[in-house]
Amino acid sequence: MHKWCTYGPWGKKMPSFIGQLVEQTGNTGKIRYAERQMYPLEYWDMDYVEVFETIEDAIKFMLKNGTDRYLSEIKECFNFPSTNVDWDKINL
Repeated sequence: MHKWCTYGPWGKKMPSFIGQLVEQTGNTGKIRYAERQMYPLEYWDMDYVEVFETIEDAIKFMLKNGTDRYLSEIKECFNFPSTNVDWDKINL
């Protein structure tokens, strides 16, 4: 099972995106940014990636620290439609 992550160009403490960490080798992570993405996995320096066990934890972190601060914006841009997210568990 892949772990969830947040990541972005401003570093792990100010993420822009949510994805799945598919593989990590050293300080490089391969990230899936969408469930049915058409392009190859993205490679990111792990200094820009924060890893989580659950999607809800990743979303909470994104709400607190990310560039998209509203849950409605995260829901609208969420690229994993078949993932069963318990949106009610996400309270800040």
